Amino acid sequence: MQSDIHQDIQKLENNILQTEDDIVEFLGLHHNEGTKRLLHQLESDLKYLSILANGAPIEKNEDRKIMDFLRTHYSYMRKLSIPA
Repeated sequence: MQSDIHQDIQKLENNILQTEDDIVEFLGLHHNEGTKRLLHQLESDLKYLSILANGAPIEKNEDRKIMDFLRTHYSYMRKLSIPA
């Protein structure tokens, strides 16, 4: 069970990184609708990762890494925006 949680956390982190790359690409193409959809997906994945990590029986060092990851990527999400 614990390895399933670790796999889910790793999968979410990879999805978050891929979504951020996709957002940057869509911003460059001025594809606003796709960017909005991806930003929503990114926010959703970050929230789910936070919920999963907070309820998971993981070591303090790993928890700290996940919390740093979340802080970094929430901050990055705020910087990504769609021009008006």
